[in-house]
Amino acid sequence: MSKITDANVYDMIIVGSGNGACGFLSKYLDKDDLSSKILVLEAGKAFFDTSDITHQNNWAKSYAEGKILQLHNAQTADDIPIISGWACTMGGGGSINYAMMYESSHWLSRHIGKDVAYWDKLKDELGAKLNCIDCIDPEKQNTELTQQILRTAALEGFNPPNPHHYSRGIPSYQDFPHDTSNQLYLFATPFNRFGQRTHSGVSLIDWFDKRIELKTQCQVTQLEFEENKTGESRCEAVHVKYTGKTKANSATKFLLSETGRVILCAGAATPRLLISHRTKLNNYEIGKDASDHIAIPLGIYRLKKKLHVTPEAVVEQEIPLTSKDNYMPVFATTVWQAEQDNGSENRIVCTIEFFAGNFERLWYFVSHLYLAFLLLNCIKRWMIQSPRLFDALKRIRLTIEKSNTIFNLGEETELITAIIKFNPAEEGEYLSDNNRINLNFFKTSDRDTSSNQDKEVAKKVIAERVLPLMDRLGDKPPWLIRLVLRVMRIPFEENQINTYLKCYSKNYLLSQQHMAGGCLFGKAIDKGLDAPQATGKVKGTNNVYVADLSASPLPRISPQMTAYLIGFHVATQLSET
Repeated sequence: MSKITDANVYDMIIVGSGNGACGFLSKYLDKDDLSSKILVLEAGKAFFDTSDITHQNNWAKSYAEGKILQLHNAQTADDIPIISGWACTMGGGGSINYAMMYESSHWLSRHIGKDVAYWDKLKDELGAKLNCIDCIDPEKQNTELTQQILRTAALEGFNPPNPHHYSRGIPSYQDFPHDTSNQLYLFATPFNRFGQRTHSGVSLIDWFDKRIELKTQCQVTQLEFEENKTGESRCEAVHVKYTGKTKANSATKFLLSETGRVILCAGAATPRLLISHRTKLNNYEIGKDASDHIAIPLGIYRLKKKLHVTPEAVVEQEIPLTSKDNYMPVFATTVWQAEQDNGSENRIVCTIEFFAGNFERLWYFVSHLYLAFLLLNCIKRWMIQSPRLFDALKRIRLTIEKSNTIFNLGEETELITAIIKFNPAEEGEYLSDNNRINLNFFKTSDRDTSSNQDKEVAKKVIAERVLPLMDRLGDKPPWLIRLVLRVMRIPFEENQINTYLKCYSKNYLLSQQHMAGGCLFGKAIDKGLDAPQATGKVKGTNNVYVADLSASPLPRISPQMTAYLIGFHVATQLSET
């Protein structure tokens, strides 16, 4: 360890600089006095040194080539490996992925505390900071393909975007009324005309604020607690390991002042840092109730030239694609509801996301999905446990773009595809051995061994919503490509869905890289109902707080804005006097 000096002592240490940290700091710095000394520790590189990830055209390429996307050791209870990753960068995945949407205020109230009005107000305040009010202006942002998807989805029974579902330009999922179960949303696309990101969690913070000291490529390895004297343990120091070239594998630790706090915003690393202290803290809820979205890719289609303007009118017209169409700024939600259960709590929300472009561009966006499909489970397991193998496979993946000429058969073909994602029926958990995460994807019910809710959800949504919609948007690809995709059982017809899901659940399990849970409000951490300053505090400690997505169950929709909001909420409550 390096020699400890006063320079190593801080009033607050924030572990991670992802979505939760950006939300937390954006609020806390407004309320905090000017004398605090705040240390922010980030395992990835500085956001400002990795400009590719801030550009619409390049972020998927950086995922393929660099070390930004890393894999969890995620498996099912039956030892089937699951491709589940995390973005190792400032701002988290949200600095790259722009599917910005809040979970409903009713859901937040039920799981985190406070009333609906509180969450509506907090969304408004955070939305004002992001300044995305103009990002969904149809005249400025919506491309012709976006408009085509909106029109086509309407023909399949989806409701058009509702302006009452938005807060400062950012959509908020609505639990009520129930007739919004098949709903279209436009999400903010905060990119300028050059494809550069202009609004993100990183942009919420003045990183030149004198109170902040940012250390990147600095991985936290351990929290050091003092002996329990008063019934609650105090974290005295945070141990780190440097991962950059100049200080590779050297270690040190940073101390907290007597009144100092640790704010854990490290995503999946948050439960992992705490799980070894469960016994000491007498907090056995740490590591429980973890989950991720199941992601199921669908086939690649040739984008149709015929545009459905109305149910009766069809015109043939070229659809010019833009950079924004690679990841479409529109998605659809639909709800699966068990017939025997009419309670809204058990409604499963499925999201359909769209991607479009020529083969070369589209490949960067979806190839990591098919990478998971093309590997045997035994190879996938090695890949998950060996970053070098993962990097090698990513490099191999980049060469497949050369098959563009085979796919296009000598012409530049514009393509469209979609994925569906939804919450699994059963929650998983973090295990202390080998940093393993058990995710209960496609788990058969203990009460009924013939029942598998995840399969029922996927079957219904693919058959009734996704395939009919994709058939309207595109033509099936040439037989050669269909043959390749059918090796993985990807369906183009309804009678192929059962075979696909059976194959998928045994061989190709894939998450959406949205790990949540492990330190839930009201279980592992305090809701702050009795004292606002206790909001997010890890039970059994007196100075460790959680302010990221691990503090809540998995949101039913894209979790980025919910993660910002959780950090914003914890800072709001800690700032109460």
